[in-house]
Amino acid sequence: RDGTLNREQSFVCRPEDLVVLDGVRDALARLDAAGYQLVVVTNQSGVARGLYDEATLARIHARLHAELDGLPRAYLHCPHHPEPQLSRSGYAGPCPCRKPADGLLRQADRLMRVDWTRSFVVGDAARDLLMARDWPVRRVLVRCGKDWREQCSALERAQCEPDRICDDLAAAASWILSCPSAGAERAPGR
Repeated sequence: RDGTLNREQSFVCRPEDLVVLDGVRDALARLDAAGYQLVVVTNQSGVARGLYDEATLARIHARLHAELDGLPRAYLHCPHHPEPQLSRSGYAGPCPCRKPADGLLRQADRLMRVDWTRSFVVGDAARDLLMARDWPVRRVLVRCGKDWREQCSALERAQCEPDRICDDLAAAASWILSCPSAGAERAPGR
């Protein structure tokens, strides 16, 4: 979410802190019109840190949903923080849903009927793409959030390079829509 749909900042703690990036609404609308099921999967350690609660996060996502004309269709989040000393709300320690683990993709799999071989994971961080390393999807890194060179280096070290690097979600959507058989050549890895 942060750095892909909305401006990357330390934490979005209130709905009014949310700033949607240019071109995102149109990009999501084009993907939706082409039949893609759109879902956000996001680490939100601000919940564990006590910066905001689950109800506030729901309001933030409701505002994002409204600003994006009802897209994406679902928002899945991990409220945990892996370091217990930073957690103030009981969401401490390792969990299966915090990216780069694939628990949020598994939740999406249970929630929606997804053909993963025709799916894409788009994000601004190595952990976003690492989450999908064992899934039969194409991975797209966008340069509009975190330092994309650092993210590329991390992906290279993990031997999980992106299928495409795009400037932003609008460019990623254009590339996705140009792919005739999304992910068909990638063997299922789950």
